[in-house]
Amino acid sequence: MSKHARLARAGAALLATSLVVVGCGSGGDEPQGGTTGEPVSAEWQAVIDAAKEEGHVTWYSVAPAGVREALKQGFEEKYGITVEIRTISTTEMNAALEAEHDTGADGADVVTSVGYGWIQEKAAAGWFVDLSNVPSLQAPEWTASGYLVDDLYITAPLGLLVLAWNTTLFDGEINTYDDLLDPKLAGGVIGTVRPEPSLHADHWAFIEENFNENWLTEFAKQDPAIYPSAFANQEALAAGEIAVSAFVSATDILALQEQGAPLDFRVPSPVWAAQNVFFVPESSHRKNAALLFIDYFASEEGQRAAAKYGYSPLESVAPETLGGQSEVVLTNLERALDPNWHADYLAAWRELYE
Repeated sequence: MSKHARLARAGAALLATSLVVVGCGSGGDEPQGGTTGEPVSAEWQAVIDAAKEEGHVTWYSVAPAGVREALKQGFEEKYGITVEIRTISTTEMNAALEAEHDTGADGADVVTSVGYGWIQEKAAAGWFVDLSNVPSLQAPEWTASGYLVDDLYITAPLGLLVLAWNTTLFDGEINTYDDLLDPKLAGGVIGTVRPEPSLHADHWAFIEENFNENWLTEFAKQDPAIYPSAFANQEALAAGEIAVSAFVSATDILALQEQGAPLDFRVPSPVWAAQNVFFVPESSHRKNAALLFIDYFASEEGQRAAAKYGYSPLESVAPETLGGQSEVVLTNLERALDPNWHADYLAAWRELYE
């Protein structure tokens, strides 16, 4: 299956309805532009001017720290609009957004979330601002790829899962998931995460589909160390509790490397990526600034900042990204959001690993 076909399948799993943009009319026949370098239409210039008057964007985000800081810095320098980042858990984020929607309280203007089920429900209920007039999102790489879903939100492949190792404990290379089946790596040498939540289970299933159909059984023979979270797993790798990890994000490994951790990694092909979903809630008090922020994110400039250690659909940017040389497979949301699939997969996993 082609990359675009996979993306279209993943995007189609998120249901949405069309909304009316507040503060941005129809595109008409005027040339569009924002951060694209093309002429800016009068309508979009009005959005830019209004955004600068608003002067502020509050961004609820679970995006990797490097992505957050790069976008904040670039957007503030370009437009002089302050970006306030609030990093909260998905559960807390959903509760806050619901309260803001119901009460009209000031809160999020832009959201980056991995709460896929919640996103399904609220998109269908009309909670998101239409993005169809955002200039940078009119590029065919966005409109035809499946990354932009029904003009309501962007499924950005920023969270690449890579194969990593502690260089003080392991002096080789791990290039594919099959390399983890080497008998020399048995007995707790490798660490990974439990297939809970279902997002993690989808990563296990991804390995079976793309590398080894007997992975669940074969990997159990390695007696890996199983951690309850990605954070615990990567901390164990940095601390030398394990030598190799099958579940770490590239951005986290790079951050640990900058702190002096003796780590190295490889990006497999295909590589699994969890979508970071970007949208503007209807409850936003600064919709113009929010739309301008989305435009910046989707532009070449914004993608060079945000997708450096992930992947970008823009052909001009993709080769510069960490995932640019690999096939990128997004989370299969259809099965990840199916409680029956997850229950069955978890039961099969427990028979082998517990």
